Amino acid sequence: MTISFHNKVVIVTGGTSGIGKASAIQFLESNGTVIVLGRIKEKIEKELTQHKEKLHFYRCDLSDHQEIKATFQKIKKKFKTVDVLVNNAGIQTYGNVLDTDEKLWDQTLTINLKSFFLCTKYVLPLMSDSISPVIINIGSAQGFVSQKNVTVYATSKEAIHGLTRSTAIDFAPKVRCLAICPGAVDTPMLETDIAKYEDRQSILEETKKIHLLERIAKADEIANFITFLASDKAGFATGHTYRVDGGIGLKIEGT
Repeated sequence: MTISFHNKVVIVTGGTSGIGKASAIQFLESNGTVIVLGRIKEKIEKELTQHKEKLHFYRCDLSDHQEIKATFQKIKKKFKTVDVLVNNAGIQTYGNVLDTDEKLWDQTLTINLKSFFLCTKYVLPLMSDSISPVIINIGSAQGFVSQKNVTVYATSKEAIHGLTRSTAIDFAPKVRCLAICPGAVDTPMLETDIAKYEDRQSILEETKKIHLLERIAKADEIANFITFLASDKAGFATGHTYRVDGGIGLKIEGT
């Protein structure tokens, strides 16, 4: 099965590492023109050199409304039309209702949810001339089942389901909108989380075992779903959330 993004312009937020970077590379390998939004250009310096005709970087603080708006204005001026938006930027935060302060609540929702809303708002007018525009929102298995002490993170990820569904309904049949919800993925974010523990190896093994497949996903495996759902091969799919989570949360413990 050949997937091609020839003559298509793709935006990936948070595209300098992890799932976002893996997706950006797959879109490039499928002959797309890719725009990465992020804060640290140096993280993809090598890729910018290798794909200098096809890969473009815009420094953008996705917690800043005016910066998002200005960035999309620049994109409009240079590219005119956008075919795919992958809302991928996100942060992992911890805490229950009692120990989550308002600042952390606002920060998490701003990056994990509000940035999706704003990028969608500003990309939709740029999709008017696209033949098959698609928006992919990256959620989490924790939008369905949650560990302890992830109050605002889980809230942000479950809310993505509603944003995805509403966008699909409101802009059908022109625009398709879908969400992909991974389990644990081998990314710098996961490494940072696990590094907080003294017994890193035991936490890693525990993380593997909560998945039916008893392993952690590779970023490329999630990117495979992103590029497939964004392609014409998945042209009849819209409005739904897809769990690519190794079967996390399906098994009830006990005998």
